Amino acid sequence: MLKLIPNKPLNTPPFPMGTEIKFDWEARLGVEFIRSHAKIDDIPSVMDEQIRLYRSASLEACEQYTGLLLSGQRTMTEPVQGPSRVRSYDTHYTHHLKYPVADGYAYLYGGNHVTDNVTFAVLPGTRKIKVPIRTGSIDMTNCCDPCAVNAVNGGMLVAYKAGYKSVEDVPVTAVLGMLQFITWCIEHPGDELLTQRNRVETRAGLAGLQGSNNIAMISGAIETWRILDPEAW
Repeated sequence: MLKLIPNKPLNTPPFPMGTEIKFDWEARLGVEFIRSHAKIDDIPSVMDEQIRLYRSASLEACEQYTGLLLSGQRTMTEPVQGPSRVRSYDTHYTHHLKYPVADGYAYLYGGNHVTDNVTFAVLPGTRKIKVPIRTGSIDMTNCCDPCAVNAVNGGMLVAYKAGYKSVEDVPVTAVLGMLQFITWCIEHPGDELLTQRNRVETRAGLAGLQGSNNIAMISGAIETWRILDPEAW
């Protein structure tokens, strides 16, 4: 017997949002490798749990400074509506995603017609997508209403899997900066205020006590991670 299945609303995402797959960073940046890099193979006072804590902190710092998603894959959705007006011959516009696309597919949904919801392929790792301009419907919103959309593809969204395909695809530069961050935490537990010249600073002048507690800056990790952000140059 045939059963009637109602269509999903057009603004329903193609897959559940917020689903996350965690990467196993032990395979890419293991505790033994960190011990070898920091020259603490024979120092049992630095516990493995302590190194894992520093590794998690360096991962969070790298994500915040670079804007990349390194801890795993996450299903994301974000508005993709375009500018208020485009040239008559334009067929698409460029949208900058918050995170790189993991699997090479982006899903456009939330349009006024079922044919507006499409799936298009992009290069894995890209953050720029070309969104097709949907035509054929008249914009009846009030141009004087501050709450009106008044934008191309108004109300449309894009869903995608954010992050990298696997932990092995994370850039080596990100891993190197994490090693710098971790090594500094091991060598300097925070009981002394140090300058970037590795000198204990005890003077207090008119400008106050000199030094820095910014681990990413003083370890050099932030300069390494800066290469990963082309908009920082």
